[in-house]
Amino acid sequence: MSTPLLDVVDLSVSFGGDDARIPVLNRVNFSISRGETVVLVGESGSGKSMSAMSIVRLLPHAARIDSGSILLNGLDLFTLSERQMRNIRGASVGMVFQEPQSSLNPVMTVGAQIAESVKRHHEIRGKRLTERVCELMDAVGINESRRRCRQYPHEFSGGMKQRVMIAIALAANPELLIADEPTTALDVTIQAQVLELLKDVQAQQNMGMLFITHDLAVARQIADRIVVLKEGEVVEMGTNEAFYKAPSHPYSKALFDAIPSWDKRLQEGLAPSLDVGGTLLKVNKLRVWFPVRSGLFERKVAPNKAVDGVDLEIYEGETLALVGESGSGKTTLGKAVLQLVKPTAGSVHYANKDLCQLGSRQLRGIRSELQIVFQDPYSSMNPRMLISDIIKEGMNAQNVGDSIQDRDDRAAYLIEQVGLEVGHLKRYPHEFSGGQRQRICIARALAVEPKVLICDEPTSALDVSVQAQILRLLRELQDNLGLTYLFVTHNIGVVAYMAHRVAVMYQGRIVESGNVQQVLQAPEHEYTQTLLRAVPKLENNS
Repeated sequence: MSTPLLDVVDLSVSFGGDDARIPVLNRVNFSISRGETVVLVGESGSGKSMSAMSIVRLLPHAARIDSGSILLNGLDLFTLSERQMRNIRGASVGMVFQEPQSSLNPVMTVGAQIAESVKRHHEIRGKRLTERVCELMDAVGINESRRRCRQYPHEFSGGMKQRVMIAIALAANPELLIADEPTTALDVTIQAQVLELLKDVQAQQNMGMLFITHDLAVARQIADRIVVLKEGEVVEMGTNEAFYKAPSHPYSKALFDAIPSWDKRLQEGLAPSLDVGGTLLKVNKLRVWFPVRSGLFERKVAPNKAVDGVDLEIYEGETLALVGESGSGKTTLGKAVLQLVKPTAGSVHYANKDLCQLGSRQLRGIRSELQIVFQDPYSSMNPRMLISDIIKEGMNAQNVGDSIQDRDDRAAYLIEQVGLEVGHLKRYPHEFSGGQRQRICIARALAVEPKVLICDEPTSALDVSVQAQILRLLRELQDNLGLTYLFVTHNIGVVAYMAHRVAVMYQGRIVESGNVQQVLQAPEHEYTQTLLRAVPKLENNS
């Protein structure tokens, strides 16, 4: 039997002082052969990234390797000095991290950053170095490499930044590539391109690949073998085909059960359609154009048409999903509806008033009825405020409640309504998990008794089980309070589970809209068809 490229044997890692160690990995075992992709699956805190960091010995200072060994081509990496490990990183093991924006240096051109990695491991300079940088950029699908290598990270889209990171990781032709959630922040079409790119590069170079994700559908597309981690332990391991045909561990089954889908919606008896009320909010020919200046004298050039003539109706008591890729204008449209971004033209009618024509004082009186839940709950809360003050902030501004005691009682009621405890009101945001923070943000939005809730990608950063809890909570609140949702997302599974109607946005315009079944099962517009084709599926596509 041939020696595996990578062999992780009984790996145990813990955090803390000598008197109180907290285990984070417990006797983890898996191996990777050349040309094979092993996917680590699990939720946040399961030990996926810690396993990857252990391989390249980039653990935090508080972490300690308690036992085990990691063999690369039979060489135990734990026996090497730090100087020897620096020659392993990049040359033998390449890494692609989750967030390319934070991994790239904003003041260096992308070409210089790729060249830096090439020079570290190969003795080439001058013209040959430039050629090698362009070769790498071409290999990862970045066109016009000679021009674009002189650009900076901010001039690249999210998908293109991730391609740059892959080029850096491939600069020294590594034998093993570690990809840590490389597609989590990407749209489905860009995600599909990156996954295809990784598979192509792997096939060309016969690399082993350790791919980390919490998305079972993504794992299905790329894995040869699956390793499921839960609380630092391997609970299940198997081939792609065997795992997806019959997962054996209860935790694996729970991950599958938490995935939002049309089938899950029907299983839970949720109505595909809704007998809606009248039109609650109407958007007519709405435009949001941002001026763009260029050149030494900053002359005005063609504006960025983020929202370009959108017509939209939202009915009372429904969930209207607004879907599209990053940059399509979804979030800008949501903010324009709330007048958080001033529209260039058009109207937003609510309660027989055009919100675009109202002054700030008039808008303040109507804001309690139109609220928003943002994508990142942590950055949308003041870290220095107690949860009780965060929830009551809107009540104080809108004079909701007759007294301080009324507001305290309402905050206590709301925190329980979103599935948390009254005792949580005396804590700070950093003391909560991502899912709990999102529940707090929902409680804050509900505090002023809104009629319309704009949910801007409220579950995109959450694990599938936490996402399922938030979606279930939103449906229960809609049923109990009669809320109307404008749900902004690029997750088609969430749309299938939550929405009554769908509007598809592309380059600032609504290109298709209709009943959720109609749009998802029989899309008419070419862009919608492309979007749906790119969605990773749990079924075998071969």
